[in-house]
Amino acid sequence: MTVVLARVDQRLIHGLIVNQWAQSLQIKRFMVIDDEVSQNEDIKASMRMSKPAGTGMSIINTEKAIQNFKSGNYDAQRVIVLVKEPSKLLELLDAGIAIPKVNLGIIFAQDGRTPLTKFIALNDQEKEAIKTIQSKGVPVTIQYIPTDPEEDVSKYLN
Repeated sequence: MTVVLARVDQRLIHGLIVNQWAQSLQIKRFMVIDDEVSQNEDIKASMRMSKPAGTGMSIINTEKAIQNFKSGNYDAQRVIVLVKEPSKLLELLDAGIAIPKVNLGIIFAQDGRTPLTKFIALNDQEKEAIKTIQSKGVPVTIQYIPTDPEEDVSKYLN
């Protein structure tokens, strides 16, 4: 199994990801896919400082992520994919990358987004991207931490 979870979280790597999600899912690789962050060496260096011992971390652009997945670079690892927008996950799915589940973590109420829950705000384009992800058979849930109950996002997409 490669990707065990894809999470949309605008903070990307942070304490909840490293201390709770990674342990709960027995993650061996954190994969941040962001075309802008992948070009910023200072941000990448600070993110890498949070990586637990015994795990790997990739902070790469979308094209490189697709190339690496297709090359089988992570086939023997348990990977959590972290992105800022749901549209990024659509790019992966459209490229044939298997994503078993999407979790919405933190999406800030800015840039025209409307709050749906305490931690999730979406604009119309993001809602459509999530609906498209669901139409591909990938469940999309809201779950802040692993011990929270999963909530299907569908009731918020109307």
